[in-house]
Amino acid sequence: MDAGEPFVYRPGAGCADCPFAAVCPALHRTPGLLGVQNRRRPRRSWSATSARNHAICPARDYGRRQRLPVDQGVERRLAAERGRAVHRYLEDRHHAATCPCDARISVDWVPLGFSLTEEDRALGTTLLRHHAVVCPVRHTRSSADLRVEPNLVFDDTDADTVVIAKPDLLYHDGTTWVWREVKTSASARRGTRPWLEQYPQLALATILAARDDFGLGFGRVELEVLRPGGADLYTLDPRTPEVRQHAETVVRDSFGQWHDDDRFLPTPGLHCADCEMSQWCSARATPGKET
Repeated sequence: MDAGEPFVYRPGAGCADCPFAAVCPALHRTPGLLGVQNRRRPRRSWSATSARNHAICPARDYGRRQRLPVDQGVERRLAAERGRAVHRYLEDRHHAATCPCDARISVDWVPLGFSLTEEDRALGTTLLRHHAVVCPVRHTRSSADLRVEPNLVFDDTDADTVVIAKPDLLYHDGTTWVWREVKTSASARRGTRPWLEQYPQLALATILAARDDFGLGFGRVELEVLRPGGADLYTLDPRTPEVRQHAETVVRDSFGQWHDDDRFLPTPGLHCADCEMSQWCSARATPGKET
């Protein structure tokens, strides 16, 4: 940093190891966020991604957090690549948004760095057209009412853990701030698993919105699911006791299992075929090999 430049705080995963975290004015303290009171464990950072990876295979989460090189053939498989391309398109579109998205999608909509088949490109076009129907920008008044993929960092002092969250979009609808998550699917079928359990970030968002003492001012949480047949928009009301209690249970259980884990042992199975960390795992399941 050059002399005379203003000092800028950048909270992130590094806050877990920072000796000044306890007095940092930019690190938001949220005691009780994770529902666990235990400061005897090693101080680390945790996110909904950690929860999902650990639930599938603890070793997968450990490998990701150690930043081991990933298998790009798995990491960028077609379905995941299409989903990321749609998200990048929406991220770029919303960053420069002066009006809501519309259904006129350019034939060359795929962002640089992504390679899609003709079929996935066509499906992506369909999903983006469906997004236009529920685009949150139609509810905003200016660019100040939009925060695209912001990095939100919290310090749960009860669990001595730094919590990392990255909403797809925060927008102000004229009354309150809304947390919007966007998911894509090639299937027209809706699963039976509750959304809060399927996507732990929704549970975390619900708790953050429900806690007035955190001072974040989120009024509600939304899930937008883009499917070939249309866009589904679900609203989670953090003020509803049943919703809040379900969210607290999901976060407490998923975080508690991760927080207590000292070994992060692999749990080989069919999911190994879709694991970007499997190249580093001697216990991985392979075709024709019993596990």
